[in-house]
Amino acid sequence: MTGKGILRCSLIGATLSMLFCEPAHGLATRPARPSAQLVVRSSPDAALASALTLDSKTWNDALAAGAAQPEEYAPVSDVYLTVKDKTYMIDPSYRLYDPANAMAIQLRGETKRQLIAHAAALKSKHYGKLLAWPEAKEIVTMKSIFTVVDLESGLRFEVQRRAGSTHADVQPLTKRDTDVMKRIYEGKWSWRRRAVLVAKDGETIAASMHGMPHGGDGIPDNDFNGHFCIHFLGSSTHKTGSVDPDHQTMVHKAAGKLPQYMRQASPENVAELFFIAINQRDPELMAALFPYRNHDQLTRLKQEAASVIAIRRTSDYAEAASGDLLAVDLPARAVIYRDGFRKAENTFVFHLRRSSIGEAWKIDYVENAL
Repeated sequence: MTGKGILRCSLIGATLSMLFCEPAHGLATRPARPSAQLVVRSSPDAALASALTLDSKTWNDALAAGAAQPEEYAPVSDVYLTVKDKTYMIDPSYRLYDPANAMAIQLRGETKRQLIAHAAALKSKHYGKLLAWPEAKEIVTMKSIFTVVDLESGLRFEVQRRAGSTHADVQPLTKRDTDVMKRIYEGKWSWRRRAVLVAKDGETIAASMHGMPHGGDGIPDNDFNGHFCIHFLGSSTHKTGSVDPDHQTMVHKAAGKLPQYMRQASPENVAELFFIAINQRDPELMAALFPYRNHDQLTRLKQEAASVIAIRRTSDYAEAASGDLLAVDLPARAVIYRDGFRKAENTFVFHLRRSSIGEAWKIDYVENAL
């Protein structure tokens, strides 16, 4: 994988096993965009992307032969198809959503099967493996050096694992690595979790890091006073021995598994993910909690959440026997901290809906939001 920019992938011949990727080295030398391309990126604005070049005529013909119908709801998706400079968002059922014309196109037969196969192959290249901590620590062994790639910015840096029994305590290897890590956090150290890929010995593992130097040091002259933590699936904190839900959410994001993760979430878990999205300043996680990207309330919520330093839930969730329900209203009290303002208390009421039992709970509306 490249640490910055786009992974340019090409399909040679007819089999997915011949998929390969090569790095693009910045905008100045980037070749012209091919007329048909499948792209995976974790959010619409993510700099790190993986792309597969497709035959333009095949996919132009497939679009012309597909069944089109009006559709006002834009899907939350990480897969995009560009054909002749027109980009479609691919929804969970592999319909192609045309945002310019508010239309959805259902591909027919073999081209739909090809789309599903291509998207799966590309996602496997783009995201990390979801390895539990006991497996991950056999790869990122003590004192080993490995690469950390930020899933959104694509920036990469080298670290060494120095300690940690329930997760990895690591340090940037050099001053340059420290500088890259600080750039990921926009120049300020932060406890905020970020989805990252850990690359070592040909393996790419889904992980989550925070960006705050703390505790013991060990590598001289790297401009990093202490260590920081990287969590993997099921890893826990040192002090409490508990699994950190914010880290686990980002681990699943780094694995490209947020939809599956959220499909298993209870109404209470969905409400908690709302607070996690604000605390971690992750607008794409916020978008994934709503049924579609152009939801009436979502844009305003993301704008208002950008000014929040932290939000802390202060009440327990009321027990809701939601097993056979399709709608639940869930109140939760929280304290909101904004820069330059006194803390404010607020009672949120989450109106949650799902289309059928077994489908994911989504936020239909948040009453008293921010």
